[in-house]
Amino acid sequence: MNERSCLQKIRNLGVRLHELELTKPVPGKSYTSLALDYLFQQQQIERPAGAPLDYTLQALGKALIEKQQLKFQRLDANSVIDYFCRFYRVH
Repeated sequence: MNERSCLQKIRNLGVRLHELELTKPVPGKSYTSLALDYLFQQQQIERPAGAPLDYTLQALGKALIEKQQLKFQRLDANSVIDYFCRFYRVH
């Protein structure tokens, strides 16, 4: 998946989180950023500032593996997005 598709999925996830009333829009902040902030908050880790998207999602994947005790060594960026899209039922 290319970065544009990845960002679109994260944006859709942000919209879904807003629909579920788990996040509230913040002036000047995108749904993509809201979604990432929320997911990092849920995993109780700090979101890497200024890091590339792939690195950011891999950090989230590492925390997800540890917190959920998944039987994976690592999750790539696409797998992390797909996991949360399925969890929150984003199409």
